[in-house]
Formats: sequence, C-alpha cells, structure tokens
Amino acid sequence: MRRSRYLNLTVLCLVNFMWAAQYPAYRIASDRMDVVNLNFWTFVFAILLLGPFLVRERLQKKNRPPITWSTLKQFLILGLVGNIPPSVFIAWGISHSSASNAAIISLTIPVMMVLMGVLMLGEHMTRLRWISMVMAVAGTILVSKINSGAGFFSVSVLAGNALIFIAGAGSAFYNTYSKKLLEIFTELEVLVYSFAVTCAACAVISLIQHERPFYSVTGYPLNAWISIFVLGAFSWGIAMVLWMWVLKRLEIGQVSASIYLLSLFGVILSAVTLHERLTLIQIAGGLMVLIATFLTSEYEAHLARHEAEASGGIKN
Repeated sequence: MRRSRYLNLTVLCLVNFMWAAQYPAYRIASDRMDVVNLNFWTFVFAILLLGPFLVRERLQKKNRPPITWSTLKQFLILGLVGNIPPSVFIAWGISHSSASNAAIISLTIPVMMVLMGVLMLGEHMTRLRWISMVMAVAGTILVSKINSGAGFFSVSVLAGNALIFIAGAGSAFYNTYSKKLLEIFTELEVLVYSFAVTCAACAVISLIQHERPFYSVTGYPLNAWISIFVLGAFSWGIAMVLWMWVLKRLEIGQVSASIYLLSLFGVILSAVTLHERLTLIQIAGGLMVLIATFLTSEYEAHLARHEAEASGGIKN
C-alpha cells in the first residue's frame, strides 16, 4: 500500500499533461486538414497503437466476455455520443467562437461529470469533493486569466459556444458511461472498440460532407502527420489507457477535479514552447488545482482505507 501512495495523483498529472499536448497538435494539423478527416486519422493511429496490445491481452485471457448485441449498442453509444462531440464538435465550435470562450465553457466538464456520476452511477458527493471542486475552479480561473471579453453572449458566437458545450458534455458522458463497460471489459477493449465506432462515423461524415474524403491523403505536410501521431499515440492513446486505469480505481467524483489540471499544463506548455511569461498568480492557481486533485484522488482514498481498517474491512 505504501508503494502505491500518490500513484493516482501521479497518473492523473501525467494524463492531463498528455491531454494538454493536443491543443498545439490540433492547431497545427487543423490548419492543413479538415477536422473530420483529422479525427479519422487520429483514431486510426490510436487503434494501430493499442490494437496489438489488445490482441495480446485477449490471447492471454481467452475467457473474455463476448461482444453481444447489448454490449455492441453500448459501444455504439459510447463512440458516437462520447467521442464525436469532444473530437469533432470542439474544433467546429472554436472556429465559430473563440479559445477564451472555450476555456470558460470547459469549466463545466468536471461539474457535468459529477452530476452524471450521481445520476448514472449512484455516486455521492462528499463535503471534501465539493471543497475540492470549488478550489479547482478558482485555481483554474487564476491560471487561465479567463475573462468574458471575447463576446461570450454575442449572437454570432452562440452557435459555436453551443457546440463547445456539447463537446464538453460528450467528454463528461464518455468518462462516466465508460465506467459501466469497465465492469465487464478491460481498458483496452473499451478504448479500441469505442475508437473503432468513432473512426467509422468520421469516415461516413467525411464521405457525405466533404469534397476531399478521408482516404485522399496526398498533399498533407509532414508536420500535420506528426501532429496526428502525437494526438493518436499520446492524447487519445497512452493517456486514455492510463485514464481508464484510474477510473477503475476511483469514483467519477474523485477524478473530476483533476480535469482542471489541463489549464495548468496548457499554460506551462505555452510558457515553454511559446516563451510566454508565468505570473505568480498563475503559479498560485496551479498549486490550488494540484491540491484539489490531491484531496480527491489520494487524501480521500487514504481516509477510506483508514475507515475500512478501523471497521475491520482490511487486515494488515
């Protein structure tokens, strides 16, 4: 037990750092490639990365549960409702709105995760979780220096804001709904099967909507493909495997506050790659987010173990 101390916190920090890398990667790739085709190839790269590990896993554990019509419908729902909005709608939304508006709206994702955890999974919000949530929101505002001066309520950007909100709701839904499937399937199975659904959906949308379909790949520059590789291998690949692993260990209410680490790592990556200046207020906000994540991911689990030991649930 001592060896795994702070393990959840470390994994959550690593996951959000890899997720933060998607912002520069999406920006580079989307300048050269349509967003639907971009996401098709992103999920193809993710499947190619995770697929061999899934095959090995299934060969080692031959008594894996089969894909029934009921579970197939669940994977269809997860891939279409949970992946399409955060991967496709977010880019469309930002193009009609602004990055600052997206930063404001993204604050609702952990809150929606908590609400969905209560409604869909029957989880309970403790006082510690509420305190951590408020602390994380406050810290994120300090880190991001968010303001509403970008025409948040302008009629011209309302459609974009709506798409960004739907994208956030899709992320929250994926994180919550996948816990049901994780009770039956492994992390790799949930990811690869849902990614396959999303990949097929992007292919259909590309064929219907665009003059240049997904299979027309000539003319794209090398930096676009490097960005897609980063997205598929890290943001949607390794990061999602680690995220699913944590979801199995903790409740939605415990991991939701960690999403705010995205803003912290986004600012840090901007400071490193774009030479932007970090202020003391932003550093203080980042510490608040980190403490909030620690309280729900590690400290609450620590309290739960002590309660279980005191009641005789765990024996040393």
